[in-house]
Amino acid sequence: MNLHLQQAPLNPETQHGQDALADAHRNRERVECRCRIPAPEMYIAAAAGKFIVKRMPGTGPDHAVDCASFLPPEELSGLAHLKESAITEDPVSGTTTLKLGFPMRKNSKARPAPEMTGGKAADARVAPRKLTITSVLHFLWHEADLGKWYPAMEGKRYWGVVHYALRRAAAATLVKGQDLSRILYVPEYFKPDSKSEIAARRRRIFANLRPVGSGATPFGLLIAEYKGMEPTAHGARFTFKHTPDCSFFADKKLAKKFEKVFGDQLRLIEVIGKGHAIMIASFFIAKAGYPVLQEIGMMLVTENWIPFEGLRELDVQNTLSEQKRAFQKQMRFNLSGNAPIASAVLLDTSDPVALFVASDPDDADTLVSLKKTAEEGRYTSWCWFDDCPMRPFPKSGLPPSKGQSRQTKEAGVPAVPERAKAPIETSRGGQDKAPPRERDEGSAERAAGQDTGMGTDQQNPTTSPSSIPQKDT
Repeated sequence: MNLHLQQAPLNPETQHGQDALADAHRNRERVECRCRIPAPEMYIAAAAGKFIVKRMPGTGPDHAVDCASFLPPEELSGLAHLKESAITEDPVSGTTTLKLGFPMRKNSKARPAPEMTGGKAADARVAPRKLTITSVLHFLWHEADLGKWYPAMEGKRYWGVVHYALRRAAAATLVKGQDLSRILYVPEYFKPDSKSEIAARRRRIFANLRPVGSGATPFGLLIAEYKGMEPTAHGARFTFKHTPDCSFFADKKLAKKFEKVFGDQLRLIEVIGKGHAIMIASFFIAKAGYPVLQEIGMMLVTENWIPFEGLRELDVQNTLSEQKRAFQKQMRFNLSGNAPIASAVLLDTSDPVALFVASDPDDADTLVSLKKTAEEGRYTSWCWFDDCPMRPFPKSGLPPSKGQSRQTKEAGVPAVPERAKAPIETSRGGQDKAPPRERDEGSAERAAGQDTGMGTDQQNPTTSPSSIPQKDT
């Protein structure tokens, strides 16, 4: 990003930049990102006691493709169906409000079974224009920019970075009239020497879930890497990585439904042999002090923490990573599993390229929808619809802002002609699967820029890499 405020360069990571942002926020001024001309405007928000800069709603495609604030058009994912209804950004207050399709307090009614985004039951049960519990996970992963991948991130993304990114993404986000960060529990990267301090911070979050007087018991939200489920006399004990001293309880009905709904996903991650099963759940604190699960969602991610939906999409991501390509994973949110969306968008081509992958080449209806969406999109499309080996990806090229910026007539220079619609590419080429890669288990991602994959639409307010929890070696 090339940020400017009042025609002067701006660096939010400095004290001078923070002071300038404070004055600008008070006067309701906008920041410019001069990755392109005309410069897209950005607004100022607060997170974790610092001022940050965020892209204006719906302006992700207005930024240059190599700009940290670039996002593909919302219609390529499930986000377009939720913006301004279930997800509302207010640039004036700097907050984002989420409308949830699941309860956040305990009542006397029996809880329904856990939903899984893309399932028919969820479409019938959850009110339209509201987020399912899995969609909240998609939203936070999206806001944290954990769906973005650059070759420089190799070996630098681990749970400590994911925790940091998700916590920052939850800042200034409101659910049911309260700050999401107060009730969101994302386990810290566990360090035995810091066990007591980590437990104390967890108890502070759990303390926010105490009922006020005789009022209803509030729920919290958990996002963690699933480790296992052990049957007990009255239900099941759920364990998560980085929480060796804190298990979560589920009743028999929820435990049984969990195995039915998410069994295929858990078996898939076991077959792959690498990757992570990320679980989101609402929970409350029992009178005895232990957490009790209420509703559950799940998402599979690669060893690089990029979400994927099946083996064919995983093959595409592995090949992209092996070839050291930059890309952005597109999230499904509330959309059903057969709704046509792009799998990913390439970020290292002269213009973005949308990648479409058919999970089932024999599903004719889904193929028709995918082909129509690819043809009508604003970007050139690469498609893998059949059983043939995937076609080579478009070659990487110099992004627009690294060469000549896109100009307009208003700026006094000729405008770039409207992008010509290229034919859809279908798979006819060869493919090599990416071999397992050694990971640098002692490294941490830097606190800002493309190497972090955490909230890169926000100029990082933490000012230094030391603010990221470092990983034990």
